[in-house]
Amino acid sequence: MKQLAALLVGSLLASALSGCTELVPDPPDPAPATRTAPNPLLQLPADCPHSGALAESVRLGEGSEAQLAADLLAAVDQWVNAGSAMLTNEPQWVDSSVPDHCLADLAQVIGAMHAGTLVAGGGDPTTAAFQRTIIKENLLNLQTARAQGQASDVKRELMVLQQGSRSAEGAFLNLIVRRVNDGEPTPRAVEEWTVILAPQGSQLFIFHVERKDVKHGSYSW
Repeated sequence: MKQLAALLVGSLLASALSGCTELVPDPPDPAPATRTAPNPLLQLPADCPHSGALAESVRLGEGSEAQLAADLLAAVDQWVNAGSAMLTNEPQWVDSSVPDHCLADLAQVIGAMHAGTLVAGGGDPTTAAFQRTIIKENLLNLQTARAQGQASDVKRELMVLQQGSRSAEGAFLNLIVRRVNDGEPTPRAVEEWTVILAPQGSQLFIFHVERKDVKHGSYSW
């Protein structure tokens, strides 16, 4: 397994305080200017709707190994389901004249947004395959939501955290995941995930991820 390199964190230099007494207090610092994050939908082609909103993606950070595993699955679920509610509620997206290519373009925009806060930029080749898979799942859900007029609710549930460890260099997780669609009682699939998370600042990103199907009961508890 490839060893993760720890990222260097620069140290803060303490400022020396002057011993002089201030007779007149300094004026308060001006309030920081409010910056509005650019709407990712503006990246869509001109013939696609630009109205609506996409929820910000979940970030991975603090917590135990079990909490990290749960947060990871929640972030992937949000990515897979992203945009489906907008297609069923936003008037411009509900309009039947929206070109078909707009859904594929929307899936790419959503993929870039979520991968930017979830996947390490310098991750190994498994991360690129993971992104392609989740973008395809998201596109399928967008198409289904458009056809049925109902937002998707795909969920990946943590069944077993088989192994987990954390250090300053990141985290290692081996988990068994059950995928359920829209409240279906029977899981669509059971998978084993092996994930390495690497730190960048205060956040953890996916550096390596392997997924494989497993038969129910064929994994160790």
